[in-house]
Amino acid sequence: MIPETVFSGAWLACTSERARYLAAFVAEQERMFTLDADLRAKGVVVAEADPVIFCSKLFAALAENLPVWLRSAFPAGDEDLRFADILDKDQKRPSGSLFVPTGGTSGGLRFARHSWDSIQAAVVGLQHVVEDKSLPTWCCLPMRHVAGLMQVVRAVVSEGDVHFGEYRDLAKRSFPRKFIENRYVSLVPTQLARLLASPIAVANLQTATAIFVGGGPLNAKVAFRAREANLPVAPTYGMTETAGMVTLLSPELFLSGRNGVGAALPGTELVFDETGVLRIRSDSVCLGYHDRDFESGAWFQTADAGSWDEHGSLQIEGRRDRLVNTGGVKVDSAKVERAILDTGLVEKCLVAGIPDPEWGERLVAFCSPVSASPGAVEAALRNRLDRTHVPKLVLPVDRLPRDELGKPDVGAMIAAVRDGYL
Repeated sequence: MIPETVFSGAWLACTSERARYLAAFVAEQERMFTLDADLRAKGVVVAEADPVIFCSKLFAALAENLPVWLRSAFPAGDEDLRFADILDKDQKRPSGSLFVPTGGTSGGLRFARHSWDSIQAAVVGLQHVVEDKSLPTWCCLPMRHVAGLMQVVRAVVSEGDVHFGEYRDLAKRSFPRKFIENRYVSLVPTQLARLLASPIAVANLQTATAIFVGGGPLNAKVAFRAREANLPVAPTYGMTETAGMVTLLSPELFLSGRNGVGAALPGTELVFDETGVLRIRSDSVCLGYHDRDFESGAWFQTADAGSWDEHGSLQIEGRRDRLVNTGGVKVDSAKVERAILDTGLVEKCLVAGIPDPEWGERLVAFCSPVSASPGAVEAALRNRLDRTHVPKLVLPVDRLPRDELGKPDVGAMIAAVRDGYL
């Protein structure tokens, strides 16, 4: 059952935001009474850039036990058409379903089907770790993604509260430090790396209770800099399908030099199959996707390969779904990225497979900075990798093509190659 605090807005730390939330919440409740049966069966679409208004519409719909779809306020390309197709394929959705967008590295539009029970279950394990204390939060991640959504859910369930902001605010002299002091912050590795370059941001982050870092691997150099700055970083592992984190490495262990993403949270089971790919069982695992249901209590098969280290900390070694099939050879793009970085010729890189009529997929490496020499990178790789693993195209770029959560933006990669290099 949804806590009563969602009706009062008590989970919002700022009084003015609470007033805006309440007005929007009441207006949304009134609007829902006018929806016809067809729209109520398909579900309510929540697509707001303003996180306060986003939450008012989300909670109003969940309080009415209606299906809810989380979407971007500014969808890219033909996403509107693809979403309309998804919405129309099944006229009726289970009551109380919460459809959260997930695409992994495939770039396809897909929704994990959660319920209030599954996302609430994801908070329980974390509460045990923090000894059932409240989870006050400073939230800077998009609400339509599980990383932003769960920050609000944690605060609501644990009787904490939330301040909203943009991650770049942390580097501003005008940022009120009291907004982040003794609070939990969630960042993706790209954001943490950028903030480490700002002494102001570092000073602000040092006052947080913990900085949950997830959504991708934490680069060893970034981890070293975070330890040097004495930041209370807590690496995590999780995904949309698990309603966020299912493992956690405490700030104390991180600062002591431990690596990986920690141990499983209470209530979560993690095992590896015969190929070394991780499987998860937890009450926080989603009920299925928008187009199929999962079997109750079944293990969720991830695409992540890994192992446990000698301290019992989970080490994620790469994603099986990042394998690129080029000319009949399966190439681990993460392995190629590591080889490129090891050359010392680039600062950052991202390797992906781009559709190609001859090769099936063409192995392409995006490298930063833009001054990087493609010829030098290719020559260095010939001494490190089998020739089938050397990218057929090395593209120096100002910025790597990643989405707002720091994950590979497949659509942007394809567009960059097609528009500028084919």
